Amino acid sequence: MVDESSVAKPAVQSNGAVGFSLQSPRLDEIEDLCNRFVTPHRLTRASRIQEADSKLSVHGIKDLGIFTVAYGAELTAQVYPTDMDDRLAFVIAESGAGHAKMEGQEYAFTAEQAAILPSGPELLMHYQDNCETLTILLSRGKLAEQCAKLLGHEIERPLEFNRQTLLQGGAGQSWRRLGSYVAGELSDPFSMTQQVSAVAQQLEQMVSTAFLLGHSHTYSDALLRPQSAAVPFYVKRAEAFIKAHFAEPLSLADIAAHAGVSARSLQNGFQNFRNTTPMGFLRSLRLKHAHEMLLLSDPSTVTVTEIALRCGFGHLGEFATVYRHTFGEAPRQTLARARVG
Repeated sequence: MVDESSVAKPAVQSNGAVGFSLQSPRLDEIEDLCNRFVTPHRLTRASRIQEADSKLSVHGIKDLGIFTVAYGAELTAQVYPTDMDDRLAFVIAESGAGHAKMEGQEYAFTAEQAAILPSGPELLMHYQDNCETLTILLSRGKLAEQCAKLLGHEIERPLEFNRQTLLQGGAGQSWRRLGSYVAGELSDPFSMTQQVSAVAQQLEQMVSTAFLLGHSHTYSDALLRPQSAAVPFYVKRAEAFIKAHFAEPLSLADIAAHAGVSARSLQNGFQNFRNTTPMGFLRSLRLKHAHEMLLLSDPSTVTVTEIALRCGFGHLGEFATVYRHTFGEAPRQTLARARVG
């Protein structure tokens, strides 16, 4: 008897990657492999047919997987509920059509629209006889982590996606192209994704980011809202250094050396993100402290000169000029008001 099935032996590599393809007339063989490598389920045929021209392909790495299946017959797959699985399935029909039923609602999957289905609730997948689906499996936990990174803060509510999405617009077509690329990378045993873990991690991150930005979910509005550019770390380091040493005779070179960048880069960073210069920031901070000290000091025991020196001003004439320009009065007038108070 001739074995009519054709399969690349299922294998799990040391890096956690899995990959195989099968073509078989036996639906029970397809069902068994889906149970082992995709998700526990049971097939119910629409007719008494036991054999059909079926094919299955499964490929994946740790937190990203892709599989295609064509049963060659009209049937329903009952996917059993589970609390252990945190995956999200993005399902489209490469040919034909079908629909998913979850929690009393139906979600179509065709070439023009996809179903986004979370693991957990019981799921019924109905396939037409000519339906071939492409499913991308993503980790919901990793999606939530990436969403938090993109937002710049922890997310407070669960990440929930709209379960129906159109593929006709630019974003949808872009996602389909990315899906094809991912399928190629995961199915090629000699790809960099399969050989180098760092490449696999970058692929997972790229897919997660594209999925978050391309489909509607709890945080879509927040992600797509224009964000102000993040202040470079070296500007923040320079500010902290200046605040801790404002009374000392600091130079631009001193500040840049502590921030770990060139003086020119530091100047540009302050201009772009603080609309001032490092030395301008230093002078403003010194003036602020001087103003507060003048208001709180006893003029019978302290002088303007002493306060100016304590705040890092070495040139008293310059201090008086910039103080008047900033606060609208001379330093001695502020000190006199403190005495009145």
